[in-house]
Amino acid sequence: MDNPTEKTTYETALDVLTAHPHEADAFAAALDAIRAWRHLQPHSAAVDLAPLDAILDAAAVADDVPLRPGDRPTSLPEACAAHRVVIDARRAALNATQLVWDRIEAASIRAIDRHMPDPEGARL
Repeated sequence: MDNPTEKTTYETALDVLTAHPHEADAFAAALDAIRAWRHLQPHSAAVDLAPLDAILDAAAVADDVPLRPGDRPTSLPEACAAHRVVIDARRAALNATQLVWDRIEAASIRAIDRHMPDPEGARL
């Protein structure tokens, strides 16, 4: 990182992550509570809860990312390896986000279809 602004931003981000690890723990605990509640719901609610399931799946993908703010790269190979982890996590998060929106869009299309006149008796 030759750009001083990028280095400052990077260092600041690491400092914030190090200073507030409890916030990530609180977030993880809330997600665990939501997952526990979701598992108690009947299978018949799967269609209505599909967007929530997609969000929980996306959050589970994010949990797999090894973010350890105290571990700062000490060499170019370590920095490159850390960057690859970030890029892979970003790709996975974007894929999970797309899945969330695809499920929400499908649900909204089904809702529109339910309200359309059906002269032929056929549905999508």
